[in-house]
Amino acid sequence: MDIRKFFRPPPPQTNTARATAEPYQNRIPAAEKELQEPTASEQPQLASGSNTAAQAPPAERSEREREHADYNANPRCSGLSQTQGHDHSGPPDDLGEDKPAQIILKKFPSRLFNGQKRSFVALWYNQRDWLEYSVKAEAAFCFACRKFGTVDSVFTKSGYCDWKHAAESGLRKHAECKEHMESVAKWRERVKRADSGQEISTLVNEGQLARNRYYIGAIIDMLQFLAINRLPLRGSVEAFNSQGDASCGLFLSLFEYSVRKDPELEKILQTIPQNARYTSHDIQNELIKIMSDILTEEIVHEVSDSWFTIKVDGTRDPTGCENISIVIRFVAEDFEVRERLLTIATADVGDAKTLANTIITELRRVGLSTSKILSQVYDGASVMSGKHGGVQKILQDMLAREIPYVHCFNHQLHLVVINAMSSEGAIEDFFGVCGSLYKFIKKPTVAVHYKGDTLKRLLEQRWTGHLATVTVVLKSFDDIFSLLSEIDSNRAFGTDLRIEAAGLIRAVSEPSFEFIGRFVQKILQLLDAPNKMLQSEQMDLLSGMRLVKSASECVAQLRSESEFNNILGQCKEKERPQKRKRMVNKSLQGYVVEETVGQQQGDTDEGDTELRKLFYSTLDAVGEEMSKRFSERNSELMTALQSLDPNSETFLDVKHVKPILTLSSTEINEAEFVVARHFLKTNMTADDETWTISRIIKTFHSALEAMPSVMTAFKHALMFGASTAMCENSFSTLKSVLTDNRLSMLHQRKAHLVQLAFERDLTKRFTTEWKEAVMKRFNSGRRRLQLY
Repeated sequence: MDIRKFFRPPPPQTNTARATAEPYQNRIPAAEKELQEPTASEQPQLASGSNTAAQAPPAERSEREREHADYNANPRCSGLSQTQGHDHSGPPDDLGEDKPAQIILKKFPSRLFNGQKRSFVALWYNQRDWLEYSVKAEAAFCFACRKFGTVDSVFTKSGYCDWKHAAESGLRKHAECKEHMESVAKWRERVKRADSGQEISTLVNEGQLARNRYYIGAIIDMLQFLAINRLPLRGSVEAFNSQGDASCGLFLSLFEYSVRKDPELEKILQTIPQNARYTSHDIQNELIKIMSDILTEEIVHEVSDSWFTIKVDGTRDPTGCENISIVIRFVAEDFEVRERLLTIATADVGDAKTLANTIITELRRVGLSTSKILSQVYDGASVMSGKHGGVQKILQDMLAREIPYVHCFNHQLHLVVINAMSSEGAIEDFFGVCGSLYKFIKKPTVAVHYKGDTLKRLLEQRWTGHLATVTVVLKSFDDIFSLLSEIDSNRAFGTDLRIEAAGLIRAVSEPSFEFIGRFVQKILQLLDAPNKMLQSEQMDLLSGMRLVKSASECVAQLRSESEFNNILGQCKEKERPQKRKRMVNKSLQGYVVEETVGQQQGDTDEGDTELRKLFYSTLDAVGEEMSKRFSERNSELMTALQSLDPNSETFLDVKHVKPILTLSSTEINEAEFVVARHFLKTNMTADDETWTISRIIKTFHSALEAMPSVMTAFKHALMFGASTAMCENSFSTLKSVLTDNRLSMLHQRKAHLVQLAFERDLTKRFTTEWKEAVMKRFNSGRRRLQLY
């Protein structure tokens, strides 16, 4: 047998021969080939029977040698990745684990070579199934050499980026070298074994492999349990022999508990080498990363090739790190609207350009195309919503197309309450008294005597706490008043407490105090319902606008004399201790007095007049704020969304629907809209339930799939989100994960744990169908315990 056969480049693969390597390739779509065609200088120059470089004239050869000399002398053009964000001690972390990461970008980053810009070309993947590209390093790598090679090279560590000579010499020479061929042979053998189910188990005892997998599977179960319940893994002592110690952490404690309860696991542990326990924090981090990667890949798979909306919000954790929550909203294959936490990213600075770059980088890192972003939802901070320098504007400029921005409805409701309520000084004073009551009753010497419901703390950034505070104050008013009176009259309490109690008694005894409480409670209750409903991931922009409009109408209906008298009547049902009535001096009787000397007969009516003025002015302020905040800026887009509402008079009118399809450059077929309108109007029977866009898609999707432009319009309408509540919820998870004892946690581990804890429904699958995938990826490295 001629041994040289093993060191020849592999021949072009036929359909049969390609079957083994096909899972490790991402073929280039035909639509993108034109964008990825190499320039003339990038095409291989082939000469019959010899190398073109050898056939080149002496003058040309000397010029090429000079180019190589300049290239090697320039650190920016050394063939190595010089990206600042990449640590050159090893390959970046966005490369493939089980297969090459053959990323296809609309436009690859370019480098300057002798005055000409050159970049990576996606067509190079076609003849090189081992080739992969790193977005972080902006360089090419060899999957086979990186995973199965024994010799370090530019293709395994720092990355190759000499795009000028890549096609002519760089990639070809690497493919022909002996070390590369050996790595590819090992890779092919591994793939063949995996496909045939005859891996290392043919050489190692099958029973031992099963025991090893059982052991690693138990560790995966423990990590999944702790992650999904947001529990800390590590303690101050992480030694295996410290199990049972109070400082060993929950992971080792749970491990020790599992061993005691599982005889099989205890038996396996006795046969495992001391240096292969796999309980160290490094192994924990590795397994957590693998689980997070698989979860992210599932999210990307759910999105598939559909359009999506991005929702982004940021917050600083106790360590001062800026955490950026990126959530995507899309319509899944089962026609359900889903919102998934893609990642918790971080940025050194919080300016708009950095945030926009972070969003695009994270989307491309996981393999989502930025050309599929349909809309963007942020809060109203200027760094996000700025018309000229905000993230929403910068993102549109970077992608060179219109991407509508939606101001989070929950944040707008917050601004309505804050601005409208602060327009009246009496209401501000009311909440000031509520805040003083909370601080007063919270004092230890007072709290032991309080028998009512616990008062809520007022937070300016969360107006829903105002409703909870008002509700408790009105419900426990008698208990509060009794407590204040007892402290005021009992000298056993300190002077400061008695003075403070006397002041609070006077404030809560005012007739206007209870009126304002009941009035404000009524308004906040009307706004609280839409605030909670807007947080649902099923809430789309059209439904959100309809919900807010209904809430605004309900607030407007309060503006009547009957409602004022009703609230005022509730306040007079209970008698409150009155202030001592001031009497006219007897020596002044019979004289004409030109100034007030105390309470007179008409004071009560004047008080009602002030309350009436407060009542109407506050309602007017709320109505004005609602109208200003929720008047849709893009009326054309809202008209298109309303035309997709089955209850609208312009239902499926092509002229009105067109703007929403223009965003995705979807070709419009007018005949499809005519047929769809007639079909849906005929088949949507009247019943108790209201027909919505979501219900139409789920009920008639089989018929609508034959009318793609109509189906696309309906899906787009559902993709427009109305709130960043999911981002806020992810920050609540972050707070639970990043406890005071875990502030030294690295950001990568923190981001992975937050994602696993937040996406509970996906994380639960690691104990069932995804456990095998985790073990296979974990086994891809050199392990002392063989699993396959």
